[in-house]
Amino acid sequence: MQYFLSDDTSYAQRPVIELQRRATWIAVAILFQASNEIPHIADVNALIPFFLLLGSFWALWMALRPTPKQVVEEQEKPGSRPVHTWQRVVLILTFLVTIAGMFQFGRGVVECFSAPQFSNDGTSLDTNAAILLVEGRNPYSDSNIPELFRQFDISPNWTTPLRQGQFADRLDYPSMSELRSVLNTSLKSGTVPEFEAKVSYPALSFLTLVPFALFQNYNVLPLYMLSYLMIVILAWRAVKPALRPWVVLLAIANVPMWASTIGGNLDIFYTLLLIVSWLKRDQRWISAIFFGLALATKQIAWYFVPFYLIMAIQHYGWRDAFYRMVIAGGLGLAINLPFIMWDYHSWFAGVMAPVADPMFPMGVGLISLSTSHLLPYFPTWVYTVLELGGMVMTIAWYWRICRSRPEAAMLLAVLPLFLAWRSLSSYFYCVAFPVFILVSAQTKPVRQYAFDYLRARKQTGQLRSTVQV
Repeated sequence: MQYFLSDDTSYAQRPVIELQRRATWIAVAILFQASNEIPHIADVNALIPFFLLLGSFWALWMALRPTPKQVVEEQEKPGSRPVHTWQRVVLILTFLVTIAGMFQFGRGVVECFSAPQFSNDGTSLDTNAAILLVEGRNPYSDSNIPELFRQFDISPNWTTPLRQGQFADRLDYPSMSELRSVLNTSLKSGTVPEFEAKVSYPALSFLTLVPFALFQNYNVLPLYMLSYLMIVILAWRAVKPALRPWVVLLAIANVPMWASTIGGNLDIFYTLLLIVSWLKRDQRWISAIFFGLALATKQIAWYFVPFYLIMAIQHYGWRDAFYRMVIAGGLGLAINLPFIMWDYHSWFAGVMAPVADPMFPMGVGLISLSTSHLLPYFPTWVYTVLELGGMVMTIAWYWRICRSRPEAAMLLAVLPLFLAWRSLSSYFYCVAFPVFILVSAQTKPVRQYAFDYLRARKQTGQLRSTVQV
């Protein structure tokens, strides 16, 4: 316990105690999300994932909010104990979850040396896109389901069905038997309109996989395992030494993030890029370049654009914010420009597929109230309006708190997706650990460093004057 929760009540130790309190709330968020990974948990009650994700959002906000006044007053009392029973209980539960985390880690290492297993069509489509590019073909125009199934061994439930063809005029997600039956029928006919075949992400999503295609090793899991390892290394280097035990604990216990990593989800890679862009925000070029790489990887990173702009404006000024957006936007465009010039119709159709194609409603957010038939299905525009409204609210909220809590962007940027037509749990699994890293790093803007330097010089000058007198 002493390595995670300090009993030292001295004034110098209070910042560490405060960060340990926040880390405990991060652990609560991870415990909520890890519970959602229990097999068949949704079969017990379809609304359980909905409340588990809400609980994780609440815990993350508790980690981000300022220290309550009563907690500060209690810490200042003589003989007060900074560690509460609930923190010890959370710590013990988190240690228990590391058993599942270590199992996931071991499974990931083994699968890095196994035949490729794609548990989502996004990874298979991206890998196939890299293969097409090596062959000199346009990934955005030449991608198709029959070729994909000839190339890889993919289970039907790892595909994205569309509400067209044999699935037209229905809203309930097809069963496994329906997916298999329709897929087999469509493959025999040569046309498969019922399944998403487009490369649905910006170009960097598959450009990073080109080395695998060149060596004809299509198991791309090592890239995502390495991305997770890089996030852990960043955390170790960024936080104070007293918080490093928490880095190891949360990294291992983060079962949801392990699930995304082993599943080959692209989220783990763009999350790494976003963490660097916020950690290095004092260095304009490094921060903007990594943010531009994130924009060129996956559309969810686009949700962070207004938050990155607000962070730059409030900490560094309008001119600096303009330069950063030019650098990031220019880099993101430059990476995709060859494919836009190659066939801009196919590129635009692919990148816009997640919102333009008729996908089934699915997820752990508000839509789960309809997929569980607790509420009727509303028109898609209703969820779009709710998502846009949520985005406006989170942007306004971030404008108010950005100066003191710039790391809140990691949560607020993805929060509107909870109201969307599709709110997959993977959208939210890569939030808790980055929030912990940025909260614990406590990076200051350059302006704050200048103020601290001038304040230190003033205090030194006063001390010298006192000594001379």
